[in-house]
Amino acid sequence: MAAMTAAVLIVASPSACASGAWDHGGLTRLDDNGYLYFMDYKKDYYSPEVMDAMRKLGYIDPGCSAFFTHNTEGEPITCRNYDVLHCVSEEDPSPTGLNIVLHCRPEGKYESIALADAVWCGEDNPLLQRFGPDQEGFDPDWLDILPYQCMDGINEKGLYVSIQRVDIKEGEQPARFPAGSSMLLRFILDDCADVDEAVRKTKTGIMVPEDWQNCHFMVSDPSGRSLVIESRNSVISVIPSDICTNFYLASDDMEDSYRNGRLREEAVKMTEEDMTPDYHYGYGHGYHRFATILAQLECYWDTTKEQYYTVMPESAAQVILRSVVQNPYTAASGVSMTQYSAIYNNEKKTVEVWPFQDYSESFVFDVAGNLIPADG
Repeated sequence: MAAMTAAVLIVASPSACASGAWDHGGLTRLDDNGYLYFMDYKKDYYSPEVMDAMRKLGYIDPGCSAFFTHNTEGEPITCRNYDVLHCVSEEDPSPTGLNIVLHCRPEGKYESIALADAVWCGEDNPLLQRFGPDQEGFDPDWLDILPYQCMDGINEKGLYVSIQRVDIKEGEQPARFPAGSSMLLRFILDDCADVDEAVRKTKTGIMVPEDWQNCHFMVSDPSGRSLVIESRNSVISVIPSDICTNFYLASDDMEDSYRNGRLREEAVKMTEEDMTPDYHYGYGHGYHRFATILAQLECYWDTTKEQYYTVMPESAAQVILRSVVQNPYTAASGVSMTQYSAIYNNEKKTVEVWPFQDYSESFVFDVAGNLIPADG
């Protein structure tokens, strides 16, 4: 199938969307419910105009879970839930979202396919949410900074990168500006061929550690390596890991406290004196999801190999993602909202995405922006 390309946006009614992909110019709606679109980005997002707009308007605050494994063909795959709760308005707390599969091919840089959260292009803009592009008054120029609002992606070399938030403790340095991490993700996708180059980019790139230390990155490549890159108080740490959620991996962040003379570690489930549950997982609500993923990954440990190696059907990887989905009913581990789940194939350079916790249908794209059959 030929790649879809951008053109002039044509506004149409949501009811015009039949089952399957529906093309209305610059954006293609993929799902019937208006949460997921495709866009082939054609503008120069390295232009001063776009870069300046990003610094003024851009913002991100992602939760998220990610893990790395192999499918039954031995291909490295990186699996991801993107978690953030967007609400319709202050008056209407209903969860909403507008996520875009974004194809980029900047001149002289690597081609990539990524998933972007369009709401961060203008958090208070009601048209940047579910069905937004189909509404009267939607201006596609609002999406100029979309390449810098990608939360995860893969490039033509098979390098995957994603952002996960970490909580900054009182007294520690916050990030210098909110979109620093998403800008660095874009520079990694565009310029880096493997995890080693990604690490070097975080240390020598345009962004400095102070810019992005409210988040950390998970990176993986076709060689089977996966790393987490963190910046804390201007110090970068690189941690080999096949799981990443929302707490520092290079530091012990378990909050210890004493109650009635007894030491309590706040990174685990505990009970009060009357045996009522007290759920608290320290800084970042990712401890619970990390442990949930780890317990399941170990069930797929290939013990015939000398080094730790997990292998599973991709259907099992999806089950793991679904086990750590966030929604208003997950108060025990932190309330958020899983906007989408995705499985990236580092070898084939593809992404399969399930929008807004609807696992009845998925959409698969290759790195060139081609929509391909889910079973292909």
